[in-house]
Amino acid sequence: MSAYMRNQFPFLGISTPARRKVVTDALHGYLKPNQDELVELARALHELPEREFQSAGVDVLVHYKHSIDPTFLNESAEFFITHKSWWDSVDALNPLIRHLVYTNPASVPLMYQWITNDNMWIVRCSLTHQLTMKKDTDAQRLADLCSTRAADTEFFIAKAVGWALRDYSHSNPEWVRGYVDSHAELSPLARREALKAIERARVKRPRVSP
Repeated sequence: MSAYMRNQFPFLGISTPARRKVVTDALHGYLKPNQDELVELARALHELPEREFQSAGVDVLVHYKHSIDPTFLNESAEFFITHKSWWDSVDALNPLIRHLVYTNPASVPLMYQWITNDNMWIVRCSLTHQLTMKKDTDAQRLADLCSTRAADTEFFIAKAVGWALRDYSHSNPEWVRGYVDSHAELSPLARREALKAIERARVKRPRVSP
């Protein structure tokens, strides 16, 4: 596990399903905690050395996302995004960030602030916060955010640009193809990732006999 994460973190060696079961079992039966208690618990877990504890902290926040209000985005989110950062912990926050933005439209401007941040992980969260929204994706916002970082060659940002576009291509391939064709500045990685699902579908399409 440690080698998979480029030896950046020590691990206990607990699989993700087992870890999540431990967390949900531990939380079962407790009175619903408030936001301050959730953040305090998640931060305490985050400070422990092994990676599973940081992941468990995110599990707690996501599990209780309906008990968290949009003030989390301004007051606490950056700690969990920028502290002991790597793609696993950052991407695991997506369900919580997505929930807070889509249930509180006043939080949308923050995504436009995050996209210009100097921290690549905050940028990545902005780009990926609409994942899995399918037809409910705000295409104009997606275009705005991706265009701001279209030429960025930082791996985790370029990958996120392509990932966000590819995810939407499952619902609106024509829009994504049009976006890619009209944005020559897209990095090669972002372009390749954006078109993966579209190209795969094209290859699998059955040939029609003349």
